[in-house]
Amino acid sequence: MKTIQIDEPVVKVFTDLDDSQDDLFVKANDWMISMFVDASSVIQFSDKEAGVLIGKYLMSGELRTQTSFMTPASVDSRVYAKIDVRVRDNRARISIEPLNSWQYDDSGLTIYNYSKENFYQDMDKLFLSFDNALKAGTIDF
Repeated sequence: MKTIQIDEPVVKVFTDLDDSQDDLFVKANDWMISMFVDASSVIQFSDKEAGVLIGKYLMSGELRTQTSFMTPASVDSRVYAKIDVRVRDNRARISIEPLNSWQYDDSGLTIYNYSKENFYQDMDKLFLSFDNALKAGTIDF
């Protein structure tokens, strides 16, 4: 087993957007709500005036309880990331940073199968999804 540690957040900036800070905030908030479907993924801070959304997102893994004859044991392979979104008129910034190091085993025999490459692929998918959400049209009632 290897320990995976990523020390720096990865930041992506989106410019030349055609929306006000309020509209971008609503789009970013809607995006977070749609992405944070796991009960352990939560929006932890939200300030519309400042244009800030911060959440804890489950990138991969699970908490598995194994019951043996004598004692139950828990195996935790969850990998969380902090997602920090900042919006201003016509621009947005998203930062993704793992909240912890995690174990990786490339044997395929354990639940610790989330590699650094998997993390970066999932992060790229989040960036693309966020970009698409920002470029989506407004919802009219």
